[in-house]
Amino acid sequence: MKKLITAISFSLLLANCTQQKSADAPKHILELENVTIYSSADIVNADTLKLIREQVFTDTDENPITTFGSVITDSDGRVYIGDPRQHTIHLFMQDGDYLGRFGREGGGPGEFRWVGRMNIHDNRLYAYDPNGNRVNIFELGTDARKFPEYEGVIVVGGESWENFPEPGFMNPGFHSIRSDGSLLLTSRTSPFLYRENPDSIGVNRYYQWSGHNSDKPESIFEIPEPKHIVTEWFLIPPPFETRGLLAMSGEDRIYSANTEEFLIHVHDAEANHHSSFYYPFEEQELTRGDAINSVDDHEQLRDAVQSMQIPGTWPALRQMFADNSGRIWISVYTENEKVTEWWVLEETGQLMARFELPDGTSIARVDKSQLYTRETDEETGQQQVVRYAIEMD
Repeated sequence: MKKLITAISFSLLLANCTQQKSADAPKHILELENVTIYSSADIVNADTLKLIREQVFTDTDENPITTFGSVITDSDGRVYIGDPRQHTIHLFMQDGDYLGRFGREGGGPGEFRWVGRMNIHDNRLYAYDPNGNRVNIFELGTDARKFPEYEGVIVVGGESWENFPEPGFMNPGFHSIRSDGSLLLTSRTSPFLYRENPDSIGVNRYYQWSGHNSDKPESIFEIPEPKHIVTEWFLIPPPFETRGLLAMSGEDRIYSANTEEFLIHVHDAEANHHSSFYYPFEEQELTRGDAINSVDDHEQLRDAVQSMQIPGTWPALRQMFADNSGRIWISVYTENEKVTEWWVLEETGQLMARFELPDGTSIARVDKSQLYTRETDEETGQQQVVRYAIEMD
């Protein structure tokens, strides 16, 4: 996106990380144990952070990319872009040079019916194929100019899993690789629940699994799903309904939240609660027109939103993830629909920075001091991944 400012500046907000309680916090927050409560009085300084545009990764006529999916980087700075529709992974050198692609459509070794999430662990690339119910593993090697080599596959599921998935749940999917090499799987409530009872609230359940089909996945955590719109043709969650969020750090620390308020819970690797932190946040008013305009322009959907009960405000939180430096990145709903506001926090919950990205620009990955976005060039309409250097003064 050429019109995206080369250096994006914003205020760096430093807060005192204390355990003191604020009388302004809601009662249910005050009753929590081991919670850090922040307020506007905690903001003591302001500084500047810049995103310096460094490199663009995009396709050419000779090497088209149909869909810019999952993005990941390795220790050599190479960039992997999953292309679900072409059933392949595109590989770029850190200077933007296109090295080529690996993986193709099919059900054989190293092949895909769809390219989903990707993780790198122990110099291996784990690439999830949700349509094939498996994770392809590629050895990255030590030569940056050589392609990853197919090593093996982990089948997500199997006849040896008795009574799994659990009754009323979908088949499990791959979420991420934990630090010990085990897999984190996730499964959600079956859509049939909403068909039978449209007012139901399902859950996303998370499981730790060794990767061996002789071992049954162990349930360790769950978060609530949003309420769904149920029509003859549609069964989808609208963006204005609250839901649970989960993020996993590189040290297997788990962060969980409900989008209705800025309250983040911190859990250890076994999902035991460790602490929480809270920020007062004023949710934006949600009108009926806003709610209708937030869904696709389809008569059934708009009629459903027109007649359903809606909340009085937008949720507080949109997304949450943790990077490989221990920081937590959280996007929030604001009154400006043309931008997305992000908050960057330390592990403790201390606010480091807030910044905005233009609508249509999303964060694809954060790797230490570099941030990767998915963007569309306004002049050419061409999709691309852009790398920025993160600088804090």
